[in-house]
Amino acid sequence: MAFGKRAAGDPLPQRLSVITETEVNADGVGVVRTVVSNPGGLDHKFIALAVGVVVLSAGAAIAAPSLLSAFGSGVRPIEDVIAGLDRQQVRAALAIEAFPDQDGKALMTSLATHYPQAHGQLLDTLADSAMSGGDRDALYLAFNGWTMDFAVDILPAVGRSGAEGFDKAVAIVNEGMHFVESEAGGCTGTKIQAFLMNPQTFADLQRYDSKAYHFSMRASRDFVELAAKGRNAPQIDTRLTANDTSALQSTFFSLIADPQISSLMMSASNGGMDQFQMQQKVMDELNVCQLARAVVLKLEKLPAGTKARLWGTAMSGDPTRLMNGQGFSSPFGGSMDLSSGAFNFRQ
Repeated sequence: MAFGKRAAGDPLPQRLSVITETEVNADGVGVVRTVVSNPGGLDHKFIALAVGVVVLSAGAAIAAPSLLSAFGSGVRPIEDVIAGLDRQQVRAALAIEAFPDQDGKALMTSLATHYPQAHGQLLDTLADSAMSGGDRDALYLAFNGWTMDFAVDILPAVGRSGAEGFDKAVAIVNEGMHFVESEAGGCTGTKIQAFLMNPQTFADLQRYDSKAYHFSMRASRDFVELAAKGRNAPQIDTRLTANDTSALQSTFFSLIADPQISSLMMSASNGGMDQFQMQQKVMDELNVCQLARAVVLKLEKLPAGTKARLWGTAMSGDPTRLMNGQGFSSPFGGSMDLSSGAFNFRQ
């Protein structure tokens, strides 16, 4: 017999008789029962299952909006996280819920795994902020302040991560350029300057769960992982070889040959613009991100040994001197004074 059709000679389908019974329970309240008579042998278990599915589905549909509202994104306010806890309990709670997003958890886990003492110091910093009434934005600011000292401690180890560290740094720079370009609406000097001078920019950059926050957390985790790999590695000889110098010169000349640079140089050689006009043209027209990507492509093709020596050189300086604007030695025999921006090359 085909499903859904009756052929000639097929018996008529059995009718289901619905019987309503009324009885009185122990409290004297009338209870109505509906009984389905099943002379055709319809499976009672199937009926029970179907009714159960309908009831559960209806209940879920009714409850879903309230459940979504109750759980939301799953991120509890810091004041709720630490409510009624002593300092030690606050530290334990913040280890899990200070930064409960995926990038924040990954960083905290990596830090606890590779640098447990530093992780404990960070929890102290976060606890101080939270117990002083700080929200999650305040905790992120406290984290940024803490990382300044931590970065100084791990830089030598990061510098021993070799070509892997170099490649990871290049990838971070590349991601950073995409971030700046998207947030500033372009990557010319004029666009970037307007972006940085906008007071709202700093408020957005310091906000938890912002694009800047996630970029910062991912970059921080990368550096923690690199430091963990490099801290027991041997010191890298950072003296550049003749092949290193040749590779760097090739990168430099490719930069000069970039269409943007060659166009600006041609404009300068043709005259008709004073220094101020030339500077303004550079600010308005030079796409810094596009130029940097061209350099990145060249850097990615450098030999592994060259990458390791360059990375070791970059990380071997005293970062506190750089932050204070004091001069530092260049591997090319030059020196730069960050306070004045002057670069002096010597043979």
